[in-house]
Amino acid sequence: MAGVSISTISRVINKSAYVSPEIKERIEKILSETGYRPNSLAKELLRNKTDTIGVMLPRIDLGTFAAMFEGIVTVLNANGYNVLLANTHDQVDEELRYLDFFHEKRVDGVLFFATGNNPHYAEAISKLRMPVVIVGQSGSEFGCPSVRLDNFEAARAMVNYLISLGHRRIGCLAVPDHDVNIGILRKEGYFAALADNGIELDPTLVVTGDFEYPSGERGAKALMEHPGGPPTAIYCITDRLSVSVCGWLLRHGFRVPADVSVACLDDPGLLSFCYPSITTVSFDYQTTGMHAGQMIIDCIDGKATEPSEIVMPFTMQVRESTYSI
Repeated sequence: MAGVSISTISRVINKSAYVSPEIKERIEKILSETGYRPNSLAKELLRNKTDTIGVMLPRIDLGTFAAMFEGIVTVLNANGYNVLLANTHDQVDEELRYLDFFHEKRVDGVLFFATGNNPHYAEAISKLRMPVVIVGQSGSEFGCPSVRLDNFEAARAMVNYLISLGHRRIGCLAVPDHDVNIGILRKEGYFAALADNGIELDPTLVVTGDFEYPSGERGAKALMEHPGGPPTAIYCITDRLSVSVCGWLLRHGFRVPADVSVACLDDPGLLSFCYPSITTVSFDYQTTGMHAGQMIIDCIDGKATEPSEIVMPFTMQVRESTYSI
């Protein structure tokens, strides 16, 4: 229609080289009238690159994941990448399905928020043609670089803080062990802090539930009705549990922190606006995401990722829910 070569059309569309104003105007007029758009799929096949990163989250309704995702998108978009987001509902079969889906979609790389060391993960990752960065836990089991939170030391520091306030009988609200970062490492940090201070572990003070708010209420009830007597402090493995624990305690006549101190890990923003505001450990979630985004870009570009694992530090946030005895 324009009476010019394909390469001239390409130069106008991509603004890659000089084209005379007259020809440029004629081509742009035809593009506007026809609504023509370049075939991105054909370009991707030709370049063997889609400029797309697959990001797999276990759930999208948590503020901590949202903040990390924001950091990821900030870096990827600044480097010309689009994002294909998958929400797996923390289900292994969904995670495996999306790994296969990302392979079919020929994404350039995958950011996988893994929650465990299921052997099927390593098998699935080994079949992928693109690099994978593990976010949230170590990637050593999968032979992948990773960016993770220092969950063990954060938990240990929080429980040591409670002990420094004089608490010796400390309840723990836990989650199932299939989640390595939260279920295992944050519980092991609790065990380590007790050992650090010569406090014998009472397994009956560890109540395992799930990640949802009602689980915190059930756990608070179980601990406060403990036949050996209630704890003077409750350590919650996640922020959600601490919110519902405080709510249950206040509704049942207990004072927080005068009767029971409550502390947790993770700081999505809500905790500082609760009453009482809740003592916790916070991580820089957005920077965590930014590190992960840069790491996957470096992998795609063939740059060595040194260190192969970035461990994010934590900060104690002492608020109103903890008290010395």
